[in-house]
Amino acid sequence: MESAFSILMFIFSGALLLYAGLVAVFGVTLIVRHWTAEIKDEKAYARRFAKILALTALAPALSGVVGLLVDMEQSPFLPLLTLLLGIIAAIWLGVRLTKGEE
Repeated sequence: MESAFSILMFIFSGALLLYAGLVAVFGVTLIVRHWTAEIKDEKAYARRFAKILALTALAPALSGVVGLLVDMEQSPFLPLLTLLLGIIAAIWLGVRLTKGEE
């Protein structure tokens, strides 16, 4: 049970990457509530959404690696802090990278 956090983070990261791949292939039909937004180019919108989702999936993977390397009993907040900062950084970077693709 020492590496349960890391295993869960790797599973969550894999699920997000799988969803990002499916959105990239099948388009906006897999994006919840996409009909409320005014979308000019659905294919570009789905690609942009999949890119940001794939970047966000890197945060739990990194948190899982930190969870494996750090003793969770001594410092349980370091992997969680890594997860939080990774999600914030991934979303910020994803929005910056896809800003010109409108």
